[in-house]
Amino acid sequence: MSKGIEVIDVGGVNCYLLEADDGFVLIDTGFIAKRKYLDEVLNKVLNKPGESPKKLKLIILTHGDSDHAGNCKFLREKYGVKIAMHLEDSVMVEKGDMTWNRKSKPDRISFTFKLFTLVFGSNVAFDSFQPDIYLHDGQDLAEFGLLAKVIHLPGHSKGSIGVLTNAGDLFCGDLIYNFAGFSYIDNLEDHNESINKLKKLDVSMFFPGHGRPFSKRHFIKKYS
Repeated sequence: MSKGIEVIDVGGVNCYLLEADDGFVLIDTGFIAKRKYLDEVLNKVLNKPGESPKKLKLIILTHGDSDHAGNCKFLREKYGVKIAMHLEDSVMVEKGDMTWNRKSKPDRISFTFKLFTLVFGSNVAFDSFQPDIYLHDGQDLAEFGLLAKVIHLPGHSKGSIGVLTNAGDLFCGDLIYNFAGFSYIDNLEDHNESINKLKKLDVSMFFPGHGRPFSKRHFIKKYS
């Protein structure tokens, strides 16, 4: 794993704190039920003894589901940080509706999210909010002090994105799970196109929303 990546396991959901110029960028925020733990970790990293306090510069959401967006509003109010995501998933967080703009039939979505609730806990609600920044495919994140770019990766949701650093680390959200027994693909055609897109990119390590990081070799083996 590259230097400058803090993996925060928030009850089965991975949040990633990335070192950036003069601060940090947080990818995803976990469930609202795990807010206290996430905040404790952030405080510890941002305010290390003997060092000048660091700033939380940006929150990037890989998609709009509640296990990733649950603490956005709280963190924005506490740290004064802006929230960035793809426009296609914005109404999900504005309305607090994970089924919005998904292709699957409502009954299938309902069943999937009932299973999701059983796996990850009963508190899947979150405070709705309006994103501050809308990200697009290929967008350079250097303006936020991060040597990385945005990769649009629909399939799990229409507005799912990844963050690919110059070092080859890809934070891929829920496009790819490394979590046995559960996965959710909303649009199989989009998902397959996103997988093929990743095969052409210079990725060395994958950092999923659920499960442990894995190598490019593991990815190719899985999708060959």
